[in-house]
Amino acid sequence: MRPEKQFLVEEVGAYLDKSDYALLAEYTRFTVAEVALLRGKLKPLGAEFHVIKGTILSKAVESRGLPAVDSLLGGQLALISGGTDVASIVKALEAFFKDKDKGELKGALLAGQLIGKNRIGELRTLPTMDQARAQLLALLNTPATTLVRLIGTPSQQLVNVLDALVRKNGEAA
Repeated sequence: MRPEKQFLVEEVGAYLDKSDYALLAEYTRFTVAEVALLRGKLKPLGAEFHVIKGTILSKAVESRGLPAVDSLLGGQLALISGGTDVASIVKALEAFFKDKDKGELKGALLAGQLIGKNRIGELRTLPTMDQARAQLLALLNTPATTLVRLIGTPSQQLVNVLDALVRKNGEAA
């Protein structure tokens, strides 16, 4: 392989190594300004949008021992990687593509598995990182809340009994 192609394969490989996922999108008919706008929307999420050649991607994927992506190749191809909140990134990409009425997600590599276009919507339904943290904290907090309530119940009942006795004696006097 020529040195310049080897350099490109290593560069795309570095994009693949940045995160546990790599989204593949077709961006046909996008202007330079639209690509710049999309990159600006992805930057706060920690994701990067890279224009790549399919043959270079295939070689980079093969060199990393990942599943072949040949079924997703074709057209003008972009690789989106980086960031940790894949659900938010998928939602941002789909909203941008819908708004511009062009471009589409073709598939993804997620944790070493190939996800086709028909299953990419499942990534959208994943909770965002903030939602997942909130759900985890709620799960961790539930047993402690229940324990405090159970420990406090007998003392609250004692207070209620004493209060009833005070009222009864107050009425009797």
